[in-house]
Amino acid sequence: MPEAELDLRLHRLLLFSDGVYAIAVTLLAVELVLPDAAADLHGRDLLDSLLESWPRVLAFLTSFVFIANFWAGHNVLFYRVRRFDGGLMWLALLQLLCIAFLPFPTSVIGEHVGDVVAQQFYLGSLLVTGLVMWAVWWYISSGRRLVDPNLSLRAIRRHHIISSGVPASVLLLMVLVAMGVGRLVNPLLLAYLVAFAYVVVGVYEGREPIPAEGSGGSSEEAGGEGSPAGDGR
Repeated sequence: MPEAELDLRLHRLLLFSDGVYAIAVTLLAVELVLPDAAADLHGRDLLDSLLESWPRVLAFLTSFVFIANFWAGHNVLFYRVRRFDGGLMWLALLQLLCIAFLPFPTSVIGEHVGDVVAQQFYLGSLLVTGLVMWAVWWYISSGRRLVDPNLSLRAIRRHHIISSGVPASVLLLMVLVAMGVGRLVNPLLLAYLVAFAYVVVGVYEGREPIPAEGSGGSSEEAGGEGSPAGDGR
């Protein structure tokens, strides 16, 4: 198929992905409202009503932080994509299914932050989402199927390590929860540490320079980073 048509299909996939992420990351903000009974409260009574809303605030913040991390990872991976095929489309849709589902387990753990079942349900959802994202990178990079042919093995391995680190970290947290780590520290706090570690990784990865238009492509990060497929992100 013509290259322009492939770029258009990839561009549409990225636009759709950004729309799903944008809805998912802000969905729980809809629940940040005071009950009708608090409409006429003032002073200390209003403060108490606000404090009683902390589970919904926690759920929103948790949802935003983790979905934003997945979006950043999605952005980094698709920065490398140069071609499009049906396998990529359906794997990307599977990953979006996981993202669209995440606000539900997040709201559950927001209301039951100390409950082991809620913790495992939430972490299990993160685990599946991380595994699917890793599968997306494996698919697009295996044999340089959909990435630039000049992309170095070192860059491919680095993204494999970053992508696999998410499900590995979450799986470790699930094991710790099963062993009773909740008696010492809430596992959600440990999950936040993992999330903020990936914020640091995302900042570092985002500092990678984009080669000038028409520059050669034999270096480690070469591969036509300024192509239309890359600009679509």
